[in-house]
Amino acid sequence: MVRSWRPAAGCGLISGAVSMIILLAFPALAAARTEEGLRTSSGITVRMDYSSLQPGEPLLFILEGRSDVHAAVLRFLGKTVVMRPAKPGGDALAFMGIDLDVKPGEYPIDIQVEKTDGILEKAHRDIAILEKKFPSQKLWVKQEYATPPRSLTERIRRESEMVSLIFSLETPEWLGDGDFIAPNPAEHWPNFGQRRLTNNVLRTVHTGVDVEVPFGGPIKAVNAGRVVLASHLYLSGMTVIIDHGLGVFSFYGHLSKILIKPGERVAKGEVVGNCGTTGRSTGPHLHWSMRILDSRVDPYEMLSLPIPGGTSSARGK
Repeated sequence: MVRSWRPAAGCGLISGAVSMIILLAFPALAAARTEEGLRTSSGITVRMDYSSLQPGEPLLFILEGRSDVHAAVLRFLGKTVVMRPAKPGGDALAFMGIDLDVKPGEYPIDIQVEKTDGILEKAHRDIAILEKKFPSQKLWVKQEYATPPRSLTERIRRESEMVSLIFSLETPEWLGDGDFIAPNPAEHWPNFGQRRLTNNVLRTVHTGVDVEVPFGGPIKAVNAGRVVLASHLYLSGMTVIIDHGLGVFSFYGHLSKILIKPGERVAKGEVVGNCGTTGRSTGPHLHWSMRILDSRVDPYEMLSLPIPGGTSSARGK
């Protein structure tokens, strides 16, 4: 397909290692995903669901509701999360991301389960994270965006720190509403993780995807949440960040217009802005990325995680 524009020169503003989050429930797995598990001595099982064990991929851990389990602690890639049932007798889940910078190799997963009688049980296994080859691209942009003038250095640093701070926070409740959806049905470039040479200099790693939305096209919230940023940033232009709770954030860049305000609650599918080409951009498109605490994950992989409990009105948008 011949395209009349090129993706943005990159607006990834933050890096990270791996992250995790307690979610609410777990439905049947899609056929394309893999299911494995860890099992304690008494048969308590934590299932692990994923598409692939590579950088940029999300993993889902599920502990089915049991009346004899008080809590479970999951340790993986140097991070720890406590899994607790979302409601009495319900499943407890943890969602983790393998960040772009995680190196191939064997990594241990450890589970410690505390039963209601105070007895602790453990399970352990090693998994192999495989290498993933990411694409590369050469881009040409105005020199002030490739090498911003010194007068703007402080602004760029300040904005980068602000976005980093936002992604480091964790709202202690799930604000989402069922499954994640795409922000627009338009085609997208397969450029997650792309190494970008801007004006022949390697400057960025693309931490999201570029979606080919026409100028002015609607951009929808990929799930319910709270708006934590709605502002013009130097690199990503008109930008919206939504907090979906429990450390999950979605990022929408290069908009032409923002239709919501910080602090507002938005529904899944609600239009939050219009597509544009503001900031460091070479043509109209949406830069869409997602973070789970410190992990940068492929946003389209998030769509394959079915999360039940959504309202019919939200699912219909």
